[in-house]
Amino acid sequence: MAKKCPTCGKNSTIWEEVDKYPIFKKMETVLQSNKSSYEKKIALLDCLKEVKVDELEPSEERRVNCLLEGKLYGELAKQKMKDYKKLTVEDFNKDREKK
Repeated sequence: MAKKCPTCGKNSTIWEEVDKYPIFKKMETVLQSNKSSYEKKIALLDCLKEVKVDELEPSEERRVNCLLEGKLYGELAKQKMKDYKKLTVEDFNKDREKK
């Protein structure tokens, strides 16, 4: 039986999965929150780390988590560098206008 999407109202069987797997509900809550995009990415990473994959050994799971964290923090670092450069240019232009 198809359920209605709470966002768009379309009928889909995917929403049955949301009820079946609570992690989807948690992810949806994170995505709909008022957090910044950075905070949402970190919260979603935490959700992913909670997902249990029976086939992985503990050492493999730790390695996968390290890869996920590395990718996330790498993306965050790139965005922060862009923000830093933007702020530096703005400050430089303000100083220039004062002269």
